[in-house]
Amino acid sequence: MRAAGIALAVCLAGGLAACGSVSPQSDAQARRERLVDLNDRAGAAVGRGELTRAVVLYREALRLAESVEDFRSVGINTLNLSAVYQALGETGPAQRALDRVLAAPERFGRLLVAEASGRKAYLALQARDADMAAEWLARAESECGAPDCRIQAALLNLRAQLALERGAAGESRAMAARALAASQASGNREEEANALRVDGRAAAALGEHAQAVASLSQALALDKQLALPTKIALDLLALAEVELERGARDPARDYAQRALDVSRAAGNRQQQDAAMQLMGRAR
Repeated sequence: MRAAGIALAVCLAGGLAACGSVSPQSDAQARRERLVDLNDRAGAAVGRGELTRAVVLYREALRLAESVEDFRSVGINTLNLSAVYQALGETGPAQRALDRVLAAPERFGRLLVAEASGRKAYLALQARDADMAAEWLARAESECGAPDCRIQAALLNLRAQLALERGAAGESRAMAARALAASQASGNREEEANALRVDGRAAAALGEHAQAVASLSQALALDKQLALPTKIALDLLALAEVELERGARDPARDYAQRALDVSRAAGNRQQQDAAMQLMGRAR
């Protein structure tokens, strides 16, 4: 981008004759390279837990993609930006980012619309709005046509979470088992961890505390390998809940303290509040 900017300045100063030496293809290539660089840096920032830095980088990548109407890049960066906002517990900006894709689905294609709809369903589940989650999940499933839909395991996990939210823990475990098999078959370790987390929470709801701890511990191990702070905190919070349910206050307090430490480092205010509440219950 710096090279393209210098060439443009020479054009303006030197008159039309100088413009013949500037290659539009070179400028387009520079933009593509800049987009790749911004996405790589944003992904690395997420991996280091520097989520506010990732927001800045994804917003710059989004601005650059919008400047040339590269709708595929606009959609991808919008979804990435929404995910980072969600990890920070900033649901309002996360919702608004997704709405940009969903307001003009013809620009972005079915796969990006499916993913945006799935993320809207997840945000609704976080807000305990099962009916809204069901609506968005149905839209995501309608847009996610096999065999090219890469988020089928994620949608199965959302179905499992929705069943759990509605009190159908047995159905939730069955759906989580399907999600686990799908994620393992595709090598998607993040969705594998998600499936194990849902299974653990559903097992706890059924009073199967030993199975709950086993599934949640497996999810925690995977999320630590993947270095996903938000998911690590979710695993620790769920383990704290299970220990409280079976009357083990000391382990519950330890898990809650660890969740508090992780969520503070990641800057997630919602998870910090949840951890503090659990610590108070575990006294």
